[in-house]
Amino acid sequence: MEKNLLKYIMVMQGILDKKICKQTISELSKLKKWEKHKFYNPTTNQYEYLSGDKELSTIYSNIKHKLFIEEKIKLAIHTYISELKFSWFNGYQAFNEIRFNKYSLKTKMAEHCDHIHSMFDGNKKGIPILSIVGLLNDNYKGGEFIMFQDKQIQLKTGDILIFPSNFLFPHKVDPVIKGVRYSFVSWVY
Repeated sequence: MEKNLLKYIMVMQGILDKKICKQTISELSKLKKWEKHKFYNPTTNQYEYLSGDKELSTIYSNIKHKLFIEEKIKLAIHTYISELKFSWFNGYQAFNEIRFNKYSLKTKMAEHCDHIHSMFDGNKKGIPILSIVGLLNDNYKGGEFIMFQDKQIQLKTGDILIFPSNFLFPHKVDPVIKGVRYSFVSWVY
């Protein structure tokens, strides 16, 4: 077993077709019901904006290419698990609905770890074991994905990033300083 945490961060380059990424952004940019992102605080049992008025926007939507993206997520998960070669970790139940993220000018995501619970306290039962981030465009400035406070993860249009969903993998997205950054997230359980 590898003890270097960086070995559990995997970027799968170009797994999503750039044309489909562009079409997805075109569709997402027309949606009106984006909401400011909130983090759950288990200490207060409240949801809060960690980045104040700089918080990114999110939306769940059944866009045209959602099934295509989901198939690529499945491929990425299977690749990740098979490359680990752990006899004790060789499968998963499912992954939750894709959430799309929009980072407009000066918005960001505060440093956090993915201790997601709200989507697993209803009909779905389980704990998040893997976090998935897909990048839909890279024609913006800023918006770097940072892990461990100082490790920039290089992502390009169509890349999918997978890493464990626990306290050992704190991450954030720096403020966008030009353009709009579109991505999606999901959690495997």
